[in-house]
Amino acid sequence: MTGRWHATWDRVRTSLWLLPSVMIAAGAGLAAAMLAVDAGRGAEDQVRAWWMDAGGAEDARNLLSSLLTGVIAMAAMAFSAVVVALTLAARQYGPRLVRVFRADLTTQATLGTFAMTIVYLVLVLRMVRGDAAFHDVPHASASLGTALALACVLALLVFLQEVARVSVADDVVERVGRELDRAIAALPPRAAGEHQDAAEQAKEQGFPSWDAADRIAQRQEGYVQAIDYDGLLDWAADHQAVLRLDFRAGDFVVAGDRCICVHPLPAAEQAEADAICNFATVGRERTPTQDLEFAVRHLVEVAVRALSPGTNDPFTAIAVIDRLRGCLTRLAARQLPPTMLRDRAGRARILRETTTFSGLMDAAFHQIRQSGAAHPAVIIHLLKAITRIAEHTGTADQRDALARHARMVAEAGLREAQEPGDRRDIERSRGEARRVLEGEASRKTAAAPRWEGVGSA
Repeated sequence: MTGRWHATWDRVRTSLWLLPSVMIAAGAGLAAAMLAVDAGRGAEDQVRAWWMDAGGAEDARNLLSSLLTGVIAMAAMAFSAVVVALTLAARQYGPRLVRVFRADLTTQATLGTFAMTIVYLVLVLRMVRGDAAFHDVPHASASLGTALALACVLALLVFLQEVARVSVADDVVERVGRELDRAIAALPPRAAGEHQDAAEQAKEQGFPSWDAADRIAQRQEGYVQAIDYDGLLDWAADHQAVLRLDFRAGDFVVAGDRCICVHPLPAAEQAEADAICNFATVGRERTPTQDLEFAVRHLVEVAVRALSPGTNDPFTAIAVIDRLRGCLTRLAARQLPPTMLRDRAGRARILRETTTFSGLMDAAFHQIRQSGAAHPAVIIHLLKAITRIAEHTGTADQRDALARHARMVAEAGLREAQEPGDRRDIERSRGEARRVLEGEASRKTAAAPRWEGVGSA
């Protein structure tokens, strides 16, 4: 259930209610604790300190009422700023990026600070009687309420600074890129000489002919958010079966799609088919739980919107390309998930679709190339990014993917470029990419990348 748990946790952590709810409960507990302290303390001269409220009951009520009114006003300002920030993010960077701002801890902590303070002040205020004797006034509780109100002022200043950063494209790109960096860092390092794709190995493991396998229909419609591969392996081992999954996390499935092959299907077909389908978590949106392309597509969406005629901001697209270059460079040194999974006894049980380096390159560069073909600066920057990534490749497959994209990027730019100087710059960048890729291939004694359709620089 690890995949299902991670998908659920992603929904929770990207919500605006989790941390504020915890802080509201903390505010209620703090109010109860401070009132208990005030009720059980000794003589006033034993607890009096310079920071404590020294007024009577009416003074305490007026103070707490004024603090509550001010904090509510600041909370309304903060909540309005949240709405403005989310609206700006959805309009400028795409509605799917709203989750990045919902998951920001600064935003959640600010809203939680206001909510906690309001709850605390309300609970303390209701315990202060206007005709109470001086020694019955909760001075410590009122003093802490003042401190919490001051904390709200500081939280509002920090939050306004955070909202101001939403309009800075480079900051948005960096936030989205951090999610991709975390996913890449979770992958194991690639061993020297190790292939990224294990499909060839899977073909040699004695898998049955899938033509004779039974196909199981999906029970739900939506995006595959996570797949419990450990549970599937245990199920396959218990039933002495092998499975092929024709989908992966991030794919959209429709109820009735027959994309799970099982050989042989156990006798209790309906019950077992339901059990197999339950190992895949399906929801209404994609999550980064097992989907490497998730954050890549978010970055690409920022670049594509920046290159739209209504925005025409190639500088933001260039910032996205730089960020993608860093992520793909780190990815080249990592081992992507294998296509074949074995049970505890070492027997091949699952053949699945997985993310490949070539597929991630397609997700990263295809739409940027298509949208930026008329921008020579973007085309040249793409070619330079491919050149720098090539210096870190470790397999022929990686170099072939880079060579393919260098060819497509150069040809797209040359078709659109009208200025001879721009065409020369594109040719020069293409030639540099070709030189580096061929040099890496020779240095690592791998097959040279293919450059069909690409002329010399």
